[in-house]
Amino acid sequence: MIRAVIDTNVVISAMISPAGNEALLVLAVNQNLVRPCFSVEILQEYENVLRRPKFAFGMDEVESLLDMIRSRGELIQAAPMSAVSPDPDDDKFIACALSSKAEFLVTGNKRHYREPWLAGTKLVNAGERVQLIATLL
Repeated sequence: MIRAVIDTNVVISAMISPAGNEALLVLAVNQNLVRPCFSVEILQEYENVLRRPKFAFGMDEVESLLDMIRSRGELIQAAPMSAVSPDPDDDKFIACALSSKAEFLVTGNKRHYREPWLAGTKLVNAGERVQLIATLL
């Protein structure tokens, strides 16, 4: 099973566009092809952003997605780190990738990450991740 840290923007995009690559990645999580690695802080960010009124996602839909991530994923006790990314909110994803030794960090915003910071974790967007999953099937 492929282990990946998934940025919040990917989770939001999956909810907005159920036919997009991000939604296919979430489907791969549901099918146990990808195991999301997350910290408590990452899960809190998912929940806080998914519940924003501007998105108007149904609460049952949000809770279902979060429950699926919790049950299919791996909770990581990420070591705190000092500011690395130009967006300090992204540091928790880098810390989780380092602590979990996940194979991938999936994001729609690659400019906030640099692969040397990730010590072997490959930086990909959802489309690249879905392509790799397809080659494994």
